[in-house]
Amino acid sequence: MIEEFIKLETFAQAAYHKCECCSRVRDIFFRANIYDSDSAKMLVGSFELCKDCGENLGRILNQDTSSEKVVTDFNLDS
Repeated sequence: MIEEFIKLETFAQAAYHKCECCSRVRDIFFRANIYDSDSAKMLVGSFELCKDCGENLGRILNQDTSSEKVVTDFNLDS
């Protein structure tokens, strides 16, 4: 139920600045978007998280935090 009010997004590229959870300056991998409690549709706010904090929040919210993409089919002939 809480997953509809807090959604964790992974950035395509990490940025180096302060984590808004642990206050350490690190690479930022995640953004947690907070939605309106009445409708769960309007964005109320967000905070950016380092890898450790983002993965921890992902486990709490039961959301996938893996940023790894496995290529199973590729062609060297272009």
